Amino acid sequence: MRNKKDIPKISVVIPIYNSGRFLEESLNSILNQSFEDFEIIIVDNGSTDDSRVLENKYKKKDKRIRIIKLVKPNVQIAMNEGFRVARGQYIARMDADDISFKDRFRIQVDYLDKHPDIYLIGGSAVVIDEEGNRLGILPKYDNSIRIARKLRKSNCLIHPSIMFRNTKEFFFREKFKTSEDYELYLRMLTSNKKITNIPYFLIKYRVSRKSFVSTMPNQEFYFKKAREFYYQRIESGKDDYENLSPPKQDSFPKNYERDSLNLLIFIELSDGQSKKVRANINIYFKKYGMNKRLILYYILSLLPSKLITILRRIF
Repeated sequence: MRNKKDIPKISVVIPIYNSGRFLEESLNSILNQSFEDFEIIIVDNGSTDDSRVLENKYKKKDKRIRIIKLVKPNVQIAMNEGFRVARGQYIARMDADDISFKDRFRIQVDYLDKHPDIYLIGGSAVVIDEEGNRLGILPKYDNSIRIARKLRKSNCLIHPSIMFRNTKEFFFREKFKTSEDYELYLRMLTSNKKITNIPYFLIKYRVSRKSFVSTMPNQEFYFKKAREFYYQRIESGKDDYENLSPPKQDSFPKNYERDSLNLLIFIELSDGQSKKVRANINIYFKKYGMNKRLILYYILSLLPSKLITILRRIF
């Protein structure tokens, strides 16, 4: 029987595939956490760059690091392998190109310890580009009822910011090539698990400057399937996952450039970057025409940033 002292409070699961460019900064942000009772589970998807050299370097540096090596790249399988071997009371997700703020784990553990009715939490994020430049923020607020309502329509959680209870109940469905995190959250909702965000900035979330939305093939197909299966379970207690087949032809998001600009405007507005907001709204209007929501954003950008924050929390 394992001594409880040997069991970490948190298991941090990081899938890696050719992540050498950002891996050191990401791992350092975890190893420098103010809360130190954790293990790091690196699942390497068959990297061919210097990721493996860095992994071995850090494993020698810190005994809390464990490495699992897979032969064939598959992020869903990689995360599930990490979940299966995780020993911690809580599981934290992290991507190899993101950065955790120093108090992230302390804040999340404190919240989950004090709220035993909450199963999973996400948090707010500072959005950065490939070079680490700040682009804006994605602020989140704590309201499990509202989160449940929003999840039925869209994914309002930042996946690499989440932490949840390690009950070994939930794993990613490997037929979902994208939107696997959204599908997971909806299954948790089906099982009456409470999910919320917390208003603390937990991570620096790295995105491509060109695209803030997924450009992976069949994103829309799997997103819709996740929602379809959710309502099937609500109605009959089961879904049609076993019969899920991928589309015969890859389909790519048609409006990702437009949607990316829309999201950039939102994160700039949330960050109080009013001049950039107005400049990008003008670009949007010239390229894509008028948009009622962006007209509202333009008006809001003329207000003091503190007032914008207050209005966002109310509405």
